[in-house]
Amino acid sequence: MQHSERQQRYKTKDPDRPVMPAFYMPAMWPVDLQQWLVDWFVAWRKRRLYRRLLRLTDRQLRRRDLSRPRITEKARLPLRQVIAEQRSQRAHENCRLGR
Repeated sequence: MQHSERQQRYKTKDPDRPVMPAFYMPAMWPVDLQQWLVDWFVAWRKRRLYRRLLRLTDRQLRRRDLSRPRITEKARLPLRQVIAEQRSQRAHENCRLGR
């Protein structure tokens, strides 16, 4: 069986998740750990963006149709909560698309 056939056979329903290999060696990273790290990094970058937006003036925020209280709320969320929101949003989109 060739590599591409193996990938098609073991495809996951979530395109963001890595494909589970046909042969799993103990020296490989756990797939769930890898996904957790990616989720954490994306949440950290998102929160960093909100904190950078807080440096803008109120006028600059209005030009972007953003409100300071909402951004402040998002910037103060713990990373666990941001990750949970991302996962629920991703699950909702997958259900809507029928994956």
